Amino acid sequence: MFKKDKHDKEDKHSDDKEEKKKDKDKKKHEKDEEKREKRDKHASVVMESPKEKQDKQQQQQQPPPTSSSHPSLQINNPPPSPGGPSVSYISKTPSTPAVDQSQTDAAAAAAAAAAEQKKKEEERKKKDAAEDERKKKEMQEREAEEKAKRREERKRKEREDAEAQRLKDIAFSQQQIDDEGNEEAEAQSLEAVKPDSSDSLTMFRDVYDVFPPEVFTAYDNLQNYARDLNTQIPVLEVVLVGPKGCGKSSIIEAIIGKPSNHVGAGVTKRPLFLQFINNPEFTSDPKVTLKRDITIQEYDHDVDVSLASLPSSLSSRNTTYTDEPIFVHYEHASVLNMTIIDTPGLLLSPSSSSSSSSSKDISSDGAKIDEITRKIIKPTHRLILAVENASDWDSTSMPSWVKKVDPELSRTTFVYTKFYNYLQDVNNTRAVNRFLSGTLPDVKSFFTTMPSLKIRAKFNETEKFKQKIWQSYRRDMNYLEQLQYDKRFEKSIGVHSLRRWLLNQAWKNYQDSIPRILKHLRSKKTASVEQLRDVDLQIDSLNSGKLRGIASNYVVSFLQILEQLLQGTVEGQPTINGQTLDEEKQGHGDGDWYGANNRPIKFDPATWGVLYWDSKLYGGQQFERLLSEFKAVSDHTDITEVTMDDVATAAGVNKLNNLPNYAWAACDLAGQKSQEALAPLIDQLCDRAIYIMKRLTDVAEKIADSRKKKWQSSYRTGVNTSSSSSSHHHHHHHSVKTNDISNIEQYPYFTHHVKDLYFKFVDKTAEKCKKKCMSEFMETKTIHWDYTENPQTQVLPVDRASMSIEDTRSTVFNLTKTMFTSLRNRIVRNVLLKFYNFFLVPIQNDLWGDIQGKVNSLSDADLEQIFEISATKDKLQEDKKYLSSVVQKCAEQD
Repeated sequence: MFKKDKHDKEDKHSDDKEEKKKDKDKKKHEKDEEKREKRDKHASVVMESPKEKQDKQQQQQQPPPTSSSHPSLQINNPPPSPGGPSVSYISKTPSTPAVDQSQTDAAAAAAAAAAEQKKKEEERKKKDAAEDERKKKEMQEREAEEKAKRREERKRKEREDAEAQRLKDIAFSQQQIDDEGNEEAEAQSLEAVKPDSSDSLTMFRDVYDVFPPEVFTAYDNLQNYARDLNTQIPVLEVVLVGPKGCGKSSIIEAIIGKPSNHVGAGVTKRPLFLQFINNPEFTSDPKVTLKRDITIQEYDHDVDVSLASLPSSLSSRNTTYTDEPIFVHYEHASVLNMTIIDTPGLLLSPSSSSSSSSSKDISSDGAKIDEITRKIIKPTHRLILAVENASDWDSTSMPSWVKKVDPELSRTTFVYTKFYNYLQDVNNTRAVNRFLSGTLPDVKSFFTTMPSLKIRAKFNETEKFKQKIWQSYRRDMNYLEQLQYDKRFEKSIGVHSLRRWLLNQAWKNYQDSIPRILKHLRSKKTASVEQLRDVDLQIDSLNSGKLRGIASNYVVSFLQILEQLLQGTVEGQPTINGQTLDEEKQGHGDGDWYGANNRPIKFDPATWGVLYWDSKLYGGQQFERLLSEFKAVSDHTDITEVTMDDVATAAGVNKLNNLPNYAWAACDLAGQKSQEALAPLIDQLCDRAIYIMKRLTDVAEKIADSRKKKWQSSYRTGVNTSSSSSSHHHHHHHSVKTNDISNIEQYPYFTHHVKDLYFKFVDKTAEKCKKKCMSEFMETKTIHWDYTENPQTQVLPVDRASMSIEDTRSTVFNLTKTMFTSLRNRIVRNVLLKFYNFFLVPIQNDLWGDIQGKVNSLSDADLEQIFEISATKDKLQEDKKYLSSVVQKCAEQD
């Protein structure tokens, strides 16, 4: 049965393999299901117990029961064979030993089959897990591709939306142009305007000349004064806000007085900062500069453009709604410094005929525009020009909108455009006066009418442009006069009144700045006169007698500070100017100590007992730490290995095994090894000591500066209690004492000369000390004499005939090592004493006499040369000339 199942499985597997080759993906699932069913069926057959199998076979073979007198016997009557007699068999029902053995074998086979089945099941699970992992990865890759597609689709949709918005803006602009009315009809209407009897033929040009040229010249001078005084005049900033299409950009054109084919370039989507700059160099055409744009890489530099080409240049940058502004500089001789800021048009009342999709777009854009505009008008120093089409007061929207930012309307002015269109519906005096008086109380308001875009484009010459603006104004005034309007509102009519009001606001800033600038100017004049007097005093003081006094005072102060630093003082602020051991090594540059073979000596200063290794020190205490470090390094310096060549060479011409020659060789080797080990350390000790002493000049300078500041502070405090604040201000900035040590920085060459004298003294003293330290290394004869007079405790061998070469070397080395230790201890002790006596003490005692003697012995010519008197006098003469010109200029400006 098992063999048959096995053959069936093999045949089936072969068939499945062929099917898999034909259609792998389609048949795999069916194959797995079929295998799983076979395994389950086979497992149920295998897991059946031998006893259950035997009973099942007996039940299948047993015939119906027959009557028998013995229950334990059963008569089995097999069917008779053909042609033979019928035979009956009697068998016992209890199992025999042979049957028990077959049951055991069957159980073992079943257990083996179960183990095999379990192994196959585990392999199937692994394959299923690998397949699940592969499907999971495929699913993740598909999800990533779908996300990328969605992201690309979203970008494409954004591009389409931007293009749709651009087309919408073009359509809006075109509709706005169409709404302006018939070009010919409007041109005829303006040409038909009759001037008032008081109007001159050049009135359209004269209204732009609010101030005479002298005013702008004075304004430019005031700007120059402000720059000279390091101050500035506040620049007027005006922000235009209002619904889309209300004519904000047209008002800017009218204020400029020059056509620019619509400054806003159609639809304003970014704030436009138009900065007017007074520049006397440009008297005819203005200089227009489009400043660099940080948001667009191709416009990362300033560009000079003509006023006519400005709109197209703005259009290429004005593509999306953003709060990043565009900056334009407008320089001309007949303008006052001010900044006019144009903002995107507000979407306060979208058309009811708009589709739901476009309404959503308008709502989204409206929120963004609202946010941009509020951010621009938030600074309280900016004036707000709220622009809106003239209409019945109950339908205006700007007052309520502006109050959200400026509740008191203290910095808001209202401008109602397209005034002529509104007047067409007014036909009596009462109605027009009721409208004109309907403005908010105590809030400035203007009513303007501008020619249509087509008219402004057609008459784009400056003279014609101004004439059409004047005709639009006169048309309004003629209609109002026909209606017999209240003359109290005359100054609120027309763009010229608005322009005049803005210029007066800028002029008011100018007038308000005059007292402050005049105060600065007079203060500068007073200070310059005092400085001029100080310069004269300095020139007079530049003689040999004065210079000797300055030199003597500086030298005494310098040496006193050095003496205090060596004795010990915290005035130099050790936390700031002190050095730890590591900082000292880094500052010196050599870093680690180096031994006989030029190898760095690495050690832990705390383990070797170096004093204050982690403290910030300077002066005498830093010198003490250096000596402590030198002693620690020297004490841990051992003799290097002695070879037989060294021993034999040191013994000389005598036989080495003689007792005196052992001692001589050891003395010679000990002297050489001690010098090789300690001489480099003494050199490094000397260099580090020089570094520590020389850096005291920097600490001394900082102490001198600190003392000077304290002196000036106490001096100013005394002046403040006995003089006015202006006098205090003058002394604080301009009081100079030429013969005082605090002003020694005027003579840097002399201070450098004194430092050089100090450095040379330190180098000379260190060199003398080093020579005395090197004398500690004695000749071999001296060392041998000392050995014979004071023999070592070590006993030399008596029987030397039987000693090998290695025994001889070892004996000499041991004696050499003993001598080396003795020599090292003596040399280190004496070097420390000599650095105290021949280096530190001379700096404390002899430095004063050395430097003072050399400074006092200078001749008058040498003194003037060191103080660079000729160069100093030339510089003071230049200062005097400059200060004289400043005083004269201040007097003229005042």
